[in-house]
Amino acid sequence: MSVRQGRYALAVLAMATTAFGAPLDLSLDAYRVAAADGATGTVAGRAVDEADRRNSQDEPRVGIGVTLVPWSRTLLDELQEIKRRVRVKPATYPTSARSVVEARRTYERTLNSAGAGDLVRYAPGSADGTFQFEHVPAGQWILIVEHAVFVNKPGQAQGAQEWNTFRKRPQFLGYYAVTFWLDELRVARGETATVQLSERNAWMTGIDEKWTPGPEPPRRPAR
Repeated sequence: MSVRQGRYALAVLAMATTAFGAPLDLSLDAYRVAAADGATGTVAGRAVDEADRRNSQDEPRVGIGVTLVPWSRTLLDELQEIKRRVRVKPATYPTSARSVVEARRTYERTLNSAGAGDLVRYAPGSADGTFQFEHVPAGQWILIVEHAVFVNKPGQAQGAQEWNTFRKRPQFLGYYAVTFWLDELRVARGETATVQLSERNAWMTGIDEKWTPGPEPPRRPAR
């Protein structure tokens, strides 16, 4: 691992904190009672790429991942702290997307350990950019939507001499550019909470750099 990669790994650990090693900062009973009482609603939305021209139609944003979790101040504060650090500490930017995902996953694991894994809802977006969650217990929720695009940035091919000198160095492959949407929603009995997502109301854009796990031999030129 290079010094640069080591710093990035430390940045991930620093930003994706272990805040949920502590007890949950919410009452799960309220969601259980609502579900048992039939007090449920629907969360629905659509993600689009807005048209460049006035008379053109918006295109659906394909490939989104949508997660709905019970509202948590701790999770929201952690996500906002990741975003703040990106602004004030540019060195954390190459791991920013990974940090957001790790914060979400840590919260999901904590809910699962508390016996509330069923309150974590996930759905991929459909071909028309829409998504929907039905029978959602009434209460406050957090919606996290992710859309990742890989940007291929392979390093220059190494010659035999460079390989012998630098072969212990992992090679940079590119990065995922990830757009995130973050919404706080209140679900009410028999109602639908609707969200519309576009680049204009994205919460944050981060990246996740990708490297080879080890050295790569010299690449032959394409024939």
